[in-house]
Amino acid sequence: MAEVTTAALHARADAAAAAGDFPNALRAAAEALHASPLDHRARLKVALCFAMLGRADMAVPVLRAVVDQLAGQGFLLPALGACRDALGIKPEAPEILEALGRIHDAIAGHHMRARARVAPPVMPVKVKDDRAGSFLKMDDATLAREAAALGTRVPAGVPTDIPDGAVPFFSDISKGAFVPLLGRLEYLKVAAGHVVVRQGEEGRALYVLIEGEVAVSREREGVTKELARLGAGSLFGEMAMMADKPRVATVTATQPSELFVVDRGVVEELATAHHGLAEDIAGFARRRVLMNLMATSPIFSVLQEEARTELLQAFEPRVVAGGAALIEEGADPVGLFVVVEGEVEVSKHDEGGDRVVLAYLTEGEVFGEIGLIEDRPATASVITAGRSVVLFLSKERFEAFAASQPSLRTYLKDLSAERLEETEEAMSADGEILEADDLIII
Repeated sequence: MAEVTTAALHARADAAAAAGDFPNALRAAAEALHASPLDHRARLKVALCFAMLGRADMAVPVLRAVVDQLAGQGFLLPALGACRDALGIKPEAPEILEALGRIHDAIAGHHMRARARVAPPVMPVKVKDDRAGSFLKMDDATLAREAAALGTRVPAGVPTDIPDGAVPFFSDISKGAFVPLLGRLEYLKVAAGHVVVRQGEEGRALYVLIEGEVAVSREREGVTKELARLGAGSLFGEMAMMADKPRVATVTATQPSELFVVDRGVVEELATAHHGLAEDIAGFARRRVLMNLMATSPIFSVLQEEARTELLQAFEPRVVAGGAALIEEGADPVGLFVVVEGEVEVSKHDEGGDRVVLAYLTEGEVFGEIGLIEDRPATASVITAGRSVVLFLSKERFEAFAASQPSLRTYLKDLSAERLEETEEAMSADGEILEADDLIII
């Protein structure tokens, strides 16, 4: 008596589907699902085989079962992926719209730094390939009837209530725009080695990784360094929602992966009908940027978590063109700045009137603090070296916040004293350009 595994059945289903043999792909997928009822990928393949066979009437109910299974277990991102598949088959499917409403209620307003939960891999199980009633041996009519019945049965024990939780990006979208946006998202499947984002290319989309893994790398002076690996549930490329800027890193799939692609052009088009959408996404991008800064910028490390969040919310994001003067030498202090994306040049005029470049500041660096702490005109100019994104905190809001956070004022006072001393040394260096990011006086 021969035995196979559900992994082998998955491979058989994939091979048959690739060859356009969807009846046999359905047989293998249904047999895998029969052996392992919690295998949501087998259930998904059953649904997609029905779709390719022109049986939307069977595909959509099975996809609803996939959604219920995943959402009930708290795996809301892959549940949204199944909803996206269903909307592609039947855009106004009422059972899918109802499921999306329930999912939105569970995720709306929940924000977190961690990635979304995704379903773990299902362990292969052994299957007797000559068992009585095997889907592998059914005629087409019986197969369709039995596979549809199997596919729509949510496994016993799966909760019917959807637990609250956050799904990056989607938790920020208002209910009115949620379904239209999901229906317009591109669903991208890539092989290992595929370059999803390339350093230097203009960014026009953000990505949500549903399945798989990607590597993030950056090239500098001909040397490529891997910065991180991101797993399923992660999000990357959010700066494309804020500014037309080249990508600062390359993202490459390290294994077969599936992603949602949120194109800025689609967002802008939908925003004409859903007026809150642009604000939703701007708020999301701002929150992501702020959370990243909170983890990386030293100005926030001196504060307790609650105070960090309060300070971050007080900052105003600004997208600035290249060559814009953010601070002018001799002007009254306007506020505190943090570089989010891009680069700014800090310069000062010496006694002879020549301009001396003091520093180039990049992501996470602070400037404008000396004018606030010392209550004096700016002693240097700050100009964007290219299109940049900065955070701005007005003088009035800074004073109000610093009054209750002496640790912040102490940190900036110490930083100011250090920079004053180093700037004096810089100005005696005959116009030499300094590389250290902290050689700055404002």
